[in-house]
Amino acid sequence: MKRMSLVNLRTAARNAFLAVAGTVMLCSLAAPASAGTVHFGVRCQSDFQGGWAPTIDVYASCSDFISMIQPVEYVDFYYNLHGAQPAFYSGQGAETCLGCGGADSVDFLYISTHGTVASNNANYAGYAMWDNSCPDTAAPGCIAWTPSMRLGAAGHQLKVLATFACDTFKDDDGLFWNRWGNAYRGGLKIGVGGHDLLYTGNDTGAATNFAYYMRLNYSIGYAWLDSVYYANTSNHPTVANTGVNSTDCWNRQGLTINNVVSAPVLRDWQIGYYCWSNWN
Repeated sequence: MKRMSLVNLRTAARNAFLAVAGTVMLCSLAAPASAGTVHFGVRCQSDFQGGWAPTIDVYASCSDFISMIQPVEYVDFYYNLHGAQPAFYSGQGAETCLGCGGADSVDFLYISTHGTVASNNANYAGYAMWDNSCPDTAAPGCIAWTPSMRLGAAGHQLKVLATFACDTFKDDDGLFWNRWGNAYRGGLKIGVGGHDLLYTGNDTGAATNFAYYMRLNYSIGYAWLDSVYYANTSNHPTVANTGVNSTDCWNRQGLTINNVVSAPVLRDWQIGYYCWSNWN
């Protein structure tokens, strides 16, 4: 089976120029998810303008994710990442625009693309857009950088960000909150991604099982860790979230699609703690 890493783009650069971690996992196994309570959006990119990043095969996995989740939840859009950077950035009109695929136009956003931590400033994590360049990233390559995000603060108020992308949830260098603090301060409740490499060899299985486990009302974090890791045991999945304090943080890591919308929103000074769980 072909196994390609979603390249971490370590050469990407940012051209402008609280906290403990853990490995506890909370698994919630309650009733199956109730229908139509969460609005999903999906954005995926396999090829990149002018070949600025390697082509990857992610569209099948994104379609399979939709096929599994759509019978019980709303899927409001499925778009690529052409010109998509403003849809992730705080204060941009596209951020809350449903027809633009804005991050804050849905409850749950699933994306699949290349990921990176900036080579010249490790305080920036980012996601590869299709475009070869954009206003804050010179060619080659347009990146949506996490410090420019404030997820969950406007519009429909995003609750969950799920990203099948390398490196963006890196947490072993003490800089996770530097990279992600602004995004989470908007009220984002759960983020899942990779703290190192993820592979596309069986990403269809990972995406399908992730959606299936959420339908069974497993916690969003456990559904991600289990489905991504066991799709390819070389994967490095992570779940990260915030809390008022340590106990609250670990409890909130057990949120499911049945209760993530109703869970209290934590913004800015309300956040007293952040926590994550990695599988290696």
